Amino acid sequence: MAYPAYQIDNTNLAYDLSRFDTTERDRREKQRKEEEQAQKIQMAPAVSVSKSGSKAKIVLAVTMVFIAFFFVNYYNTKKDDVSRMVTQQEALLAAAKDDNALLQSKLDSKANIGYIEEYATEKLGMTKVTSSQKKYISVNTESLIEVENDDSAGFLGAVKRWFSSVLEYIGI
Repeated sequence: MAYPAYQIDNTNLAYDLSRFDTTERDRREKQRKEEEQAQKIQMAPAVSVSKSGSKAKIVLAVTMVFIAFFFVNYYNTKKDDVSRMVTQQEALLAAAKDDNALLQSKLDSKANIGYIEEYATEKLGMTKVTSSQKKYISVNTESLIEVENDDSAGFLGAVKRWFSSVLEYIGI
């Protein structure tokens, strides 16, 4: 005689106690805890996000980031160099302005008449002119001759004017 293929339900607590077998109950409790724990923990997807892109795209992105960092670094370096050069040139300009002010004050002190007289007497050995050393001469202005230009005489008038200018130059 064959028994029907029914599955026997051994989950009844009374059944477990009647036999005093706790191994099946412990196994079920452990399985229930594992199922609860599995429901609490969400597993990461099997496909990683980092592996979703192609290698060429990743290399291109990394290269672009590197190039961007390079240009930012290059720009900042150039900016620092130019700033340093401007600072140096401003310092040179300030020093040149100070030198110019000093030289201008020296020039102003040497350009006055007192310094010139002192330099002439001490360095060149010159003395001031006294009133006895001054001579006055008079110029006779009455011997001046005025000549009118006469353009009407033509060639002979031009020769006459040239000859008279030569005589005037000689003083006759």
